[in-house]
Amino acid sequence: MTATRAYIRAAHYFRHDLGKIVFSTLLIGLTTLAGLAQPFPLAILIDFVLNHQTGGAWPHRLFQRWGPHGVIPQIITLAVITLLLRLFQELIGLWQGYYKIVIGYDGLLRIRCDLYRKFQELSLAYHRARPQGDAIYRLSYDAYAVQGAFNVVQGIFVNAIILVCMSVIMLAMNWKLGLIAMSVMPILYGTIRYYGTVLTSTSLRAAQLDSDLTSTVQRSVSAISLVQSYGREDDEYARFHKSVQTSNKAWVRMHLHSMIYWLAIGTAFGIGLALIFGVGGYMAYSTPTKFTIGELWIFLQYTLVNLYDPLHKLSGSGAEMRKNLAGMQRVYEVIDTPVDIKDSPDAIALPVAPRALALEGVSFAYGNGPPVLKDLSVTIQPGEMVAFVGPSGVGKSSLLGLLPRFYDPTSGAIRLGGYDIRQVKLRDLRRHVALVLQDSLILPTSVAENIAYGRPDATEEQIKAAAELAGAHDFITALPAGYDTVLNEGGNNLSGGQRQRLSIARALATEAPLLVLDEPTSALDPQNEQMITETLAGLKRRRTMILVSHRLSTVADCDRIYVMEAGRIIEQGTHEELISHGGAYYRMAKHQMKLGEPVGA
Repeated sequence: MTATRAYIRAAHYFRHDLGKIVFSTLLIGLTTLAGLAQPFPLAILIDFVLNHQTGGAWPHRLFQRWGPHGVIPQIITLAVITLLLRLFQELIGLWQGYYKIVIGYDGLLRIRCDLYRKFQELSLAYHRARPQGDAIYRLSYDAYAVQGAFNVVQGIFVNAIILVCMSVIMLAMNWKLGLIAMSVMPILYGTIRYYGTVLTSTSLRAAQLDSDLTSTVQRSVSAISLVQSYGREDDEYARFHKSVQTSNKAWVRMHLHSMIYWLAIGTAFGIGLALIFGVGGYMAYSTPTKFTIGELWIFLQYTLVNLYDPLHKLSGSGAEMRKNLAGMQRVYEVIDTPVDIKDSPDAIALPVAPRALALEGVSFAYGNGPPVLKDLSVTIQPGEMVAFVGPSGVGKSSLLGLLPRFYDPTSGAIRLGGYDIRQVKLRDLRRHVALVLQDSLILPTSVAENIAYGRPDATEEQIKAAAELAGAHDFITALPAGYDTVLNEGGNNLSGGQRQRLSIARALATEAPLLVLDEPTSALDPQNEQMITETLAGLKRRRTMILVSHRLSTVADCDRIYVMEAGRIIEQGTHEELISHGGAYYRMAKHQMKLGEPVGA
C-alpha cells in the first residue's frame, strides 16, 4: 500500500470531525499571524526609537504615527505589545492544541473499534494461527499510527501554507535574501526522498519485533505455572532477554537512521542561515539606508522561525509519515483480511426453537492439512442426548467446533431444522447452541456475571437455577460474597471442578435448545461427576445434548453413542448395544468399567 492511499484511508476516520478540523486550522492561522508580528517591536525599537530613523516597513510607519512621544513611553509600549502578542499566541495555541488532541483521540477510538470488531469477526482458524501478543500489539500500539497520521497531515497542510506565504513575504522584502533562504529546499527534498524508504523499512522491522516481544511476554506470563513447575525460569529468561535485545537493536538502528536524517536536515538549515547572515550583514553594512539593521533582524527571525521552522516540521513530517505508514499497514492488514466465517448474502433468520440436527457426509480439515473428519452422517432429533467417544485425536472436538460455525466443513453439510447452517444468520445459529468447552473460560468478574454471560438479562432466580442444575450452588454460596464474589483472571481462586461446573451453569442459563459439552466431567471428582451425570440425564427430552467424553460412565445414559476412529464413525448404538457388540466401545468400557466378557462372546 502506498503512503498516499494509506493516508487517504486514515482520513476517513476523521470525517466526522471536519468542523473541528477547520476551526483548529483557523486557530493555527491566528497563532501564525501573531508569530509574524512579534519581530516588529524589536525592529521598531532598533530602527526608530534608538537610531531615530524614519520610514521603513508599514509597522514602523504606523508606530511612528500613532505611538506615544518620548523614548521611555515608546519602549514601554513596545514591551507591552511584545507581551500581548506572545500571550495571544500562547492562548490561541493552547486552544488549538486542545482541539488537536480531541480530534486525534476521536480518530484513535474509531480505528481501534474497527480493528477490535474485525478481530471479533475473524474465525478461530485465524486467531489460532497467530500469537495473541500480535493482536494486542496492533490494538495497543499500531493503532496510534492513524492518530499520528492526522497530526502529520494537518501539520503538512498548515506548514505548507505558512511556507508559501512566507516565501512571498520574504521575496517582497528582499528578493536576493529570499532566494538564498529558499536555496536549501532542493537539499531537503533529496534527503527526504532518500531516507523515506529507509525509515519505512526500519520502522516496519522494529514494529514487528516489538510485536514478537509482546507475544513472548504474553506467553511467558500465561504459562508461569508451567515454567515454575519444570524449573525453566532460566530458559524463559534467556528467551525474553534475546527477544528484548533483538527488538532494541532494531529500534536503535531505526533511530540511527533518523539521527543521520536530521543531521543532513540541520546541515542544510545551517548553510542557509550562514549565507543569509553573511549576505544580509554585508547589505546592512554597505547600504544602511536601503536595508536597516532592524530589517535584517526581521529577516533573520522570519528565516529562523517562520520559514525554516515550517521547513523543519515538513522535513520531520517525512520521517513521521514513514513511521506512521508502518503502523497503518499492520492495522490495515488485519482490517483487509477476508472473513471466512460470515453470513451469506441470503442468510435467513431462524428463531430459537428445538430443531433436528443432521450431519450429511461432513468432512473437515484444518487449512491444507490432512482431513480430521471423514464423511460423517448423523441425525439427532430434538430432545435426544447423544455422545461421541473415542481416543484422543479422532476429531471429536473438531466436530463440536463445526456446530456453532467456528469452522465450516470442507465438504458435506450440517443442517438445523432442515436448513444448511451456512444459510442461517450466524447470530441466530449461535443462539441455538450453548457450549461447555474442555478449557473452562472464567472471566475476572462476579460469579453471577460469569453465569449470565451468555444471557445478560437473566434474573437472579434464573442464575441460581442454572447453578443448582450444574451442581454449583453449594460451593458458590460458600464463597465470601456468594454470587457477588469477584473471581480472579481465569478463575484461579476456584478449583478445576468448580470452574467446570460454573461453565456448565453458564451454558444452562442461556436456555439454548442445543447443549454441546466437551469433556464436561473431566475435572470433576466421582461424586460431582455423578451429580453432573444425573443433571444431564434430568435434562433429557427438554434439550438436545451432544457430549464428547473419555469417561464412558458420563455417556452411558445417552440415547445413542457414536464411536469414532481416525475421523470416522465406526460404531453407533446405545451403551447396552455397543457392549453386547464387543467392538471398540466394549474394549474402552472393559478398562474403565471393569466389565466381563460380552454375552455370547
